[in-house]
Amino acid sequence: MDVVPETFVDAFGEISLKHGMIRIELVSLSGSEPRVTQRLITSLQAFSQMLQTQNGMREQLEKAGVMRSQGAEPGSQPTSPPPVGEETGEAGATVVRLMPQPAWPAAATPAATALRLPKSPNFSDEQ
Repeated sequence: MDVVPETFVDAFGEISLKHGMIRIELVSLSGSEPRVTQRLITSLQAFSQMLQTQNGMREQLEKAGVMRSQGAEPGSQPTSPPPVGEETGEAGATVVRLMPQPAWPAAATPAATALRLPKSPNFSDEQ
């Protein structure tokens, strides 16, 4: 059997639609700051199929009792956070941030203000 490389992902960073392709940043939380380790780039068709497959798996996990249904109880926590922010940039590019921006107090320390959402070193608005 061939060995297939595996990638562990702690979180998703930005998900964007640019030039007809979906870009999903894969984030590691193992260091002192979150950082983008890889990016998944896929077509809209493959992205749609991925969502359908993931929703099917979620439904199976809910039926098995491994996860709670998102609408199971009033006031219950959702199993995954909703998108935190959505922006539309130049040329109709859409960016969805799944990791919330930290809310720093007005007198935040310089070290605290240096902590920002992960940003891929090769991600720009030009892509």
